[in-house]
Amino acid sequence: MATEKRWTAYDSLQSYLTTELNSLANNSLVLGSAIDFTASGTDRKIYMDIELYLASIDLTAQHNPSVYIWLLYRLSGSLTEDGSGSIIPAKMPDLIIPLRTANEAQRVVSSKLLTTPYQSKILLQNKTGVTWASSGNTLKYNIYSLQDA
Repeated sequence: MATEKRWTAYDSLQSYLTTELNSLANNSLVLGSAIDFTASGTDRKIYMDIELYLASIDLTAQHNPSVYIWLLYRLSGSLTEDGSGSIIPAKMPDLIIPLRTANEAQRVVSSKLLTTPYQSKILLQNKTGVTWASSGNTLKYNIYSLQDA
């Protein structure tokens, strides 16, 4: 007989990037601090939901505006795979967040991004075609896993 699975309880929603996103120019990169996917207990958190909020953004003249997200893994010691505020990783983004071509604030949630059993950092790239608002932009995340019901 198959074992039924359910989501574990969410950790609290974590503010991850805030003021770093303000006035972020098109094609610019922002690297966040390390996230430990085992920090909330002995079970490894395998999924991540990401919430991106962009305050007051005019994308009406843009074609396919989006935001690229990479999870940069730390496999050993303090070494993290390539990627920084000035280096685009050689691998494809782990997540592409599409945005509407509208002139208003936007909040987008992307769910079930697969994490790693290692510490990671989020690297974000603005691919909207415009510079973001000077205040109010945020990237938050929540991590969770599966458990037997």
